[in-house]
Amino acid sequence: MTDSPAIPPLSRASLDRDHASRMREGSLEQALADASTRVVLVDGDRTLVADGAIVRVPVDRVPHGARFAWLGRSAGHLDQQQGAVVLAATVDGAVVDGAGDGRELGDWRSLREVGAELDDEDAGILTQAVALARWQSQTAFSGVDGSPVAFEQGGWVGVDAAGAQHFPRMDPAVIVLVTDATDDRILLGRNAAWTDRFSLFAGFVDLGESFEATVVREVAEESGVTVEDPTYVASQPWPFPRSIMVGFEAVALDPEAARPDGEEIVEVRWLTRDDVRNGVVGLPGNASIAAYLIQRWLDR
Repeated sequence: MTDSPAIPPLSRASLDRDHASRMREGSLEQALADASTRVVLVDGDRTLVADGAIVRVPVDRVPHGARFAWLGRSAGHLDQQQGAVVLAATVDGAVVDGAGDGRELGDWRSLREVGAELDDEDAGILTQAVALARWQSQTAFSGVDGSPVAFEQGGWVGVDAAGAQHFPRMDPAVIVLVTDATDDRILLGRNAAWTDRFSLFAGFVDLGESFEATVVREVAEESGVTVEDPTYVASQPWPFPRSIMVGFEAVALDPEAARPDGEEIVEVRWLTRDDVRNGVVGLPGNASIAAYLIQRWLDR
């Protein structure tokens, strides 16, 4: 792990979302007709990347039948002029027109792989594009009456046959860096689905529950440890499928009580800074807020 960035990697963004233009009727069609518009192709959580940057293609290079959505206006990025519109196009494995599977344009890379490596504008673009594409894919039909949903306002509002509007949603979850009283060790857990990777404790916020109460409950449930003084650090979108991760630190009152719940978490370990730096256990990927919180602790 390297020095911690100022904010979590997927919280970075310099794209002007230009909400007013997005809401204006006909704005998406106007952008599609503008030669300066560039499009980010999205296949699941992947996009094309070349030379460390997202490949932005002209509208006429997007496969027929792709689903477009408004992302915003560029701050001026590589060969795209300042103020030019950036769109997302969900291609779901479709062939890029005249470009085979798109590999001669770049490599298909996932947000988890490259999110921390991209610059601020590209990191924000891909995070937004993946989140929006996933929401649209999951909102093809109304949850009220089952009718097909048509997307309006640049792809950000779904309207069903009865005229009911459906908006993107995010599920709040907390993630917690637990330290001992001296701040010399952190408590990490290994999920049952992992072979050698350890991470911080995390969980979704219950109805009627505050972030701070969720921190105390989740840590106790997963590790058996009681924590105090939950302190907010930072947040990061995590579109897998639609979370907003709210990062905290908290101090363990009873570190000797640490034990896995045996279901979701199968192993817990207290680790020193030397343990972490020496790779005693596998750690979260660099695009995660878990990696950010751990590196922030290492740096102090």
